[in-house]
Amino acid sequence: MSIFGIFLFFMLLLIILLILIDSAKNGITPTPSTGKERIAAIKLATPLDPNSIADLGAGFGTMAFSLAKEFPKAKVVAYETASVPCVILFIRKMVQPRSNLTIKRANFMNEDLSKYDLLYTYLYPKAMERLQEKLIQPKTTLISNAFAMPKWKPAFIWPVESKTSYSSIYLYRRNSS
Repeated sequence: MSIFGIFLFFMLLLIILLILIDSAKNGITPTPSTGKERIAAIKLATPLDPNSIADLGAGFGTMAFSLAKEFPKAKVVAYETASVPCVILFIRKMVQPRSNLTIKRANFMNEDLSKYDLLYTYLYPKAMERLQEKLIQPKTTLISNAFAMPKWKPAFIWPVESKTSYSSIYLYRRNSS
């Protein structure tokens, strides 16, 4: 095996190790939204005409980049803590510039989410429970891919069929009072 081959092998091994460590820490592996999920979420978001959007746990940026493209006047912030997806997000932003997209390597649970018109998530049940506890502000609009808020009633559920399973996109509109 050549030196270059050995280098590639160890780089791949390092990437896999980083993904495993971050997945253990975060409780989930990075899972991109499918095309059908992305289209459904965008269609639900379009009539909302948001000015500020947060992608909570942006992963590789499938939704963050789509939201930034679809809503060019909106400020879009992609939150991600995992190392490999974060690096890919920054590289992707260099290759696909979006002037309205900001990438934050930060835990969104430590951020003030009340400043956003729209929140997008593709988390997992335990994280949805923690997010639900955090979102106590009187008005929140949230689109969630695949996982429902445990105690909230969705305003709309969009079933999405993929090649291997069915999923749903949930829209939550919590208004004042």
